[in-house]
Amino acid sequence: MSNTALIIGGSSGIGYATALRFAKGGTKVAITSRNLEKAEVASATLSKLGYEAMPLKVDVCSSDSISLGVDSLVKRWGKLDFAFNNAGWEGEPGPIDELSEISWTKMIDIKLSGVWRGMKVQLKQMKIQGYGSVVNMAGSWGLEGFPNFASYCAAAHGIVGLSRAAAKEIASLGIRINCVCPGAVEAPMLDRMVGGDQSMKDSFANQLAVKRLCSPEEVAEAVTWLCSDSASYINGTTLTLDGSGY
Repeated sequence: MSNTALIIGGSSGIGYATALRFAKGGTKVAITSRNLEKAEVASATLSKLGYEAMPLKVDVCSSDSISLGVDSLVKRWGKLDFAFNNAGWEGEPGPIDELSEISWTKMIDIKLSGVWRGMKVQLKQMKIQGYGSVVNMAGSWGLEGFPNFASYCAAAHGIVGLSRAAAKEIASLGIRINCVCPGAVEAPMLDRMVGGDQSMKDSFANQLAVKRLCSPEEVAEAVTWLCSDSASYINGTTLTLDGSGY
């Protein structure tokens, strides 16, 4: 029986690249987005390529929404093998003493609490099955600080801690939880962060030892590998993809 994967935040960028990589390996993929039309377009693209995919409208700020998504996947395919919690928000850059409470709360609710809500639902299903693998998107700012993005760094660090704790909690049940921590990725979120300024993206790349940005496909390879049997002894870890760093 084919494996199944739930990609939270899978309609573009890293999420879509991961959905495509899973699909190429024979996995049935559910792509979620807050915008159902975007999920439908991404799912239809995979279907046209000959892969089995389904679109789901999921808002990570709602546990009920995530539950409905997981229930829909299980109703159609019978099980949930893999989950990639990839939804996020770029935030509003600026000094921490000028950061609004609304902006802070929004970041924590989407990026950190969104992963917690996702795992809550996904792990309940995986416990029933007695197996499964979850990968959470933290980002390299979950391992270090970056000026003017304090809320993003705080949420990302929280995801790392949450994942490590949950991994120890559930390891004996045959379920694994890991994090991916890519640096600057050539994806829509980075474009939004820099306002589409190519020179800023080039500056990020030039600071890296490898002198280029990470690609969504490289992150997708890491996610799918962490979910695979080849990584069966890897649990509660953070896999860094930062081109040897800044």
